[in-house]
Amino acid sequence: MEVTFTVSKWDEKLIDDTRKDFPINIAHVEYDIDGELKGKAFVEYLLYYLDSNINDGHLATAKISGFLHFEGIYKGQQGTFTAIEQGIFDKGNLDSPGTIIKATGNLENLRGSYNYQFTGQTSKLILEFEFQQNTL
Repeated sequence: MEVTFTVSKWDEKLIDDTRKDFPINIAHVEYDIDGELKGKAFVEYLLYYLDSNINDGHLATAKISGFLHFEGIYKGQQGTFTAIEQGIFDKGNLDSPGTIIKATGNLENLRGSYNYQFTGQTSKLILEFEFQQNTL
């Protein structure tokens, strides 16, 4: 299943500008998500730059680790989930698959993973989600 998203916030800063051989940035990011998954995602990324371009950050290459926290509705069910991501940003393409590690509310039994896909100006999340049955 595909849903679309837009980046509504990207606030990125160098963690320590005194360590030139340890180029790690932290980014506070927000996504507005629309489709069968609808709501807001708050993401905290750590980025280790392997190659950067001061004139155009979209031409950089960075290893990424982060956590995404979603608040909203999936298939009519209200709740939240938190996912862990790890991957690479390479010259405008983000390959950082995420896996749900905790969910709450009516999404408490939601499990699965997602990945990013960019086609032209459209940003998508490719979801592989399912609700697990309660086993009591």
